Amino acid sequence: MSARLSARWGTVRNAAALALIIVACSDSGAPGSIQAPQLTAQASAVPNPGEPNSAADDTSATIGAWLDGEAVRLRYTRSYFCENPPSSNAPSGCEIGALPQDFPRGGTIPVIYAMAPAGFTPAAATLHCQPAPLCANHPPMIDVSRLGIPGVSTVARAPHSHIITSKQAGWHRTVNIRVLNSAMWDSIVASPSLATVRRLQSNFPGQISGDNPTNIFFFFHPADAAP
Repeated sequence: MSARLSARWGTVRNAAALALIIVACSDSGAPGSIQAPQLTAQASAVPNPGEPNSAADDTSATIGAWLDGEAVRLRYTRSYFCENPPSSNAPSGCEIGALPQDFPRGGTIPVIYAMAPAGFTPAAATLHCQPAPLCANHPPMIDVSRLGIPGVSTVARAPHSHIITSKQAGWHRTVNIRVLNSAMWDSIVASPSLATVRRLQSNFPGQISGDNPTNIFFFFHPADAAP
């Protein structure tokens, strides 16, 4: 890459990082979207893994989620997108604990919330992605060193469930929320919505984490759950 192109991407990444910091500080509790930088060359310049907007070599699979307290299905048709920076010790390049600086596309990108049990094992039926087999088009390993968990720097095949806030299709930015005991998890399962999560975060801050940013993006199409 030429010095001129390197300088250009450095400027773009700095601008994107500043914009995201402003968003995170001004609206960290909102369920809304983020505005990715409008970069027409970004998808071809920072592919990972492979061209992010081509599904030629990706698996198509349907995975569960919750939307406004109801079960829905997410049809994943492209692999995850994780691009450094931020730095990651995982081979996937995926990181929890830092804002993304590169995006699979420009424009407004909605959010998917990954609810991750920590320190207990919930009932398998309440998990949309269990430890095995690995959910399709998900990263096999993620760097979590920025979360400050003693003795843990990466996690593999982490179990979790999904909450979305709209039926918008396409790329979604992932926000990680760690659920730290079974009582909190059961409350979410009983009323699986972002409103429930926000209430628990407000009332029980030591039992469920706040919103942890990630550089992980997923591509899917939401649909009503089959009866």
